[in-house]
Amino acid sequence: LGQDDLEEAANAIEPGSSAGLLVYENVWAAPLAAALRRGGGQLVASGRIPVQAILASLEAAEAAS
Repeated sequence: LGQDDLEEAANAIEPGSSAGLLVYENVWAAPLAAALRRGGGQLVASGRIPVQAILASLEAAEAAS
């Protein structure tokens, strides 16, 4: 995290409010990524699926069944 990240978080909340920042690492991914690179693999994209999108998809699938 850098100063820019902290300022972005501060701008996202109301004055007088507080926030918590969580930083985590998916340690299982490092050996997988290393093995893929050794095998000639190349990262072409990365991202995160927001929990709201997952919940909406699950609800839609349940409603369709």
